[in-house]
Amino acid sequence: MFSISTVILMALTGLICFAIPVICAVIFKMKVKTAPVSAVFVGAGTFFIFALLLEQILHAIMLPIVSKSDLLYIIYGALAAGIFEETGRFLAFKTVLKKKTAPETSVMYGIGHGGCEAIMILGMTMVSGIVIAVLTNLMGIDGMIKLSAAGKPELEETARLQIETLAAFGAVNMILSLFERLMAIVLHVSLSVLVFEGARVKGKTWLYPACILIHAVFDVPSAMYQRGLLGIATVYVITAAMVPAAALLAAREYGRMRKMEEN
Repeated sequence: MFSISTVILMALTGLICFAIPVICAVIFKMKVKTAPVSAVFVGAGTFFIFALLLEQILHAIMLPIVSKSDLLYIIYGALAAGIFEETGRFLAFKTVLKKKTAPETSVMYGIGHGGCEAIMILGMTMVSGIVIAVLTNLMGIDGMIKLSAAGKPELEETARLQIETLAAFGAVNMILSLFERLMAIVLHVSLSVLVFEGARVKGKTWLYPACILIHAVFDVPSAMYQRGLLGIATVYVITAAMVPAAALLAAREYGRMRKMEEN
């Protein structure tokens, strides 16, 4: 059975996920008046199309093949995310946002891209978790397991584990989950700045494929965790170490583009 505190923590986590991109966009817009709000929606839409639709189609084909090997799974998982998301960024800057030449466009785009990911991955998971919590408390865990397994006995144990995992959601899980999403948003803003430079500045097109590789490197620890090769704590430590480096690089390039824009 789910405690009230667990449901409250899930609700708070979900609410924060929905609020973070809005707050980030508002603060940046207040700081940089010329930042286009439309770029936030373009970033969110591009993530949805390229990561949640197109990438998932390829996963349906490739995952049954690469899942037989840890190495193939890790390489494919890391590269697929990088290729789809960075290509989406590059095309968005070259098409929909081609008239938005100011570098602040890239930051707003990154907030939309990373914010949409936070909402869809963690925010919606919390919404789903609250629904499961309410139904479990109403029906009992055995009834919820049967409902989740859709009448298939072989799925009941998996359903039980998922429900028990959700029921154990606590303050530590909340903090770690939000930390992960914040790091992801910082990374998406950083990559958006670099890809924007690749799309806008002559001679810097190489930044587009470079960002695919950078994105892939960041996704390797997560892919290894999914295969049971790394613990989640190790993944957080690696991420916390790498994201600031990407942010510093992006901040330097953003400053250069602002100077070029002013001149």
